[in-house]
Amino acid sequence: MRSSLTLLCLLIGLTTVTGCPSSSGSTGTVTRSGASDDGDDSAGGERAERGELESPPGSREPEPEPENPDDMMAAEEEPREGSAGTSAVADGGGAGGGSSSASAETPAESPWGTPDSETGERLPERRPMTGTALSSYRDGVRLAAAGDLTAARTRFRAALDADSGAFRAAYNLGVLADRSGDASGALDFYRQALRIQPDYERALEGIVAILVRQGRATEAVSTARPIAERWVRNLDIQAVYGRALVEADRESEAVDVARRALRRDERHIGCLRVLIAANLSLGRTELAQSILDQALAIDANDPELQFLRARARQDLGDLRAAIEGYRRAIELRGDYADARMALGLLLLAGANYTEAVEQFEAVSRLVPQEPEAHLNLGDAYRSTKNWEKAKASFDRVIELSPNNAQVHFNLGLMLMARGTELQETDRPAARDFFTQARDEFSSYRSLMASRLSRDDPSQAYLDEVGRTIDRLTRAIDRDRARAEREAARAAREAAEASGGGGDAGGADGSDGGGG
Repeated sequence: MRSSLTLLCLLIGLTTVTGCPSSSGSTGTVTRSGASDDGDDSAGGERAERGELESPPGSREPEPEPENPDDMMAAEEEPREGSAGTSAVADGGGAGGGSSSASAETPAESPWGTPDSETGERLPERRPMTGTALSSYRDGVRLAAAGDLTAARTRFRAALDADSGAFRAAYNLGVLADRSGDASGALDFYRQALRIQPDYERALEGIVAILVRQGRATEAVSTARPIAERWVRNLDIQAVYGRALVEADRESEAVDVARRALRRDERHIGCLRVLIAANLSLGRTELAQSILDQALAIDANDPELQFLRARARQDLGDLRAAIEGYRRAIELRGDYADARMALGLLLLAGANYTEAVEQFEAVSRLVPQEPEAHLNLGDAYRSTKNWEKAKASFDRVIELSPNNAQVHFNLGLMLMARGTELQETDRPAARDFFTQARDEFSSYRSLMASRLSRDDPSQAYLDEVGRTIDRLTRAIDRDRARAEREAARAAREAAEASGGGGDAGGADGSDGGGG
């Protein structure tokens, strides 16, 4: 299974017109897509400027409050499928993506083919919050935007107490729990939101993101599958399921899921992303690039698409274009941890250590419970010879992931570098660092066990460390012997000087007395 942080956004607000996906009375297919739930492509830039609100994977930022409270109620009360005047809008996820009515296109026009079935279970209604619950929820969104997460948590709880059906309040409590490092609590709240609103794609996305982050991609797939199979009309759910399959190295199945969903809406950005990611993972870079070009034509300001384009350029060896692409993704969404991680790794490889540190510091704030974030940050600190911060970052990895072998290898490298720096000025301290390095490389090999390859470099480092310790020990012994000889000589000279001075003093005294 590949390592992934998954996507980062912030809390949801109430102004989300497309947050309650519209649906057609005929097929009821949810076709909402794009990075911004308010349909405004400018939201990406706002995210970059409001990056101080950091959140776990799977969550969204609070959208700005509308000037007219009635607009908020209209957005919250957006009718679901079967309601008069509704239609499935197959847009590209924002103002720049363009839109088309699902009723205006016949399924046969889709390049992905005709839907397997126009049936499928009717999507459940999403009941809006009202009264006290609505007021408390709005307070929570404002407080979260202001950075007062404790007070925001209290207000979201009040909303849920006032209205047991307030699934958005349960979801946002999950966001805050995950942000504080309580992944277990976050999962409980996300599951509660799904029990209230069984087709709520954001809650499923939050669950899948946490499970993937914890190395439980198989469980993420088994969690998403029954929900995706039941709510086939919700294409956002299909996209979440497809991404879980990609993370579990089941790319062919992910392609099938995405293609079936795209038969209902060929412009659904989330499902197009699944196809792109799956094909990149399978090494089909040209095919992924072709689909990516189509998706970018729908929404060029989608940060995930920019990230995938950068990844494709990196796979082709065009590192300059990859760096530019990751920077663009971050510009569109400042809390995009995957993009920051990827950019930081390229900067680190290119010896741009200062900026690499900045990127990894941001990632470690966005996903404080992610060991990989602290591992890379430790490496960046090591490269800038900031030894204390590097050690603290590596210690954090061990705290979060006690069986993580790689951190011991990297810590060994750091201790070697620190020891090398002190070899000429403080040999005993240098030997201590090399001795610690030996212990870390040994721990690495012990944790790796049967996974160690024959050409694993840890043995060469152990051999080098051993020789260095022996050399330093001999040098320290020589230094000690030299110091002892010098001390003995100094003591003899002092004794001789003291004895000679006494005789001279006695003679002088006798002479003085005789006179």
